[in-house]
Amino acid sequence: QNTEHKNVLHGQCASQGLSTGKCKIVLRKEDSVKVEQGDIMIAVGTDFDLIEAMYRASAVVTEEGGILSHASIVCRELQKPCIIGVKNATKILQDEVLIRVDATKAEITIVK
Repeated sequence: QNTEHKNVLHGQCASQGLSTGKCKIVLRKEDSVKVEQGDIMIAVGTDFDLIEAMYRASAVVTEEGGILSHASIVCRELQKPCIIGVKNATKILQDEVLIRVDATKAEITIVK
């Protein structure tokens, strides 16, 4: 049975916590300037080039990565919520959409 609600995305918890904020889709290094303090960064994955945006973000969501991925480790160090393995997050979510990240449940809810 599929309990997937169209306003809820699921992934795997990499760093626990709760955050609500506006999505910023980061597909390349140049996109990282879009992420302002308190935004939620949505990316395929993260690396060293995106560290500044990760500092400003209130939470990070990635499509790829494991528990030892760059996003997972950096978010745990920064004590920021992080959900990994969210299929098509960069395609489903859009800039400025308000979402709630519950990394403890590994759920992303589209608030509007």
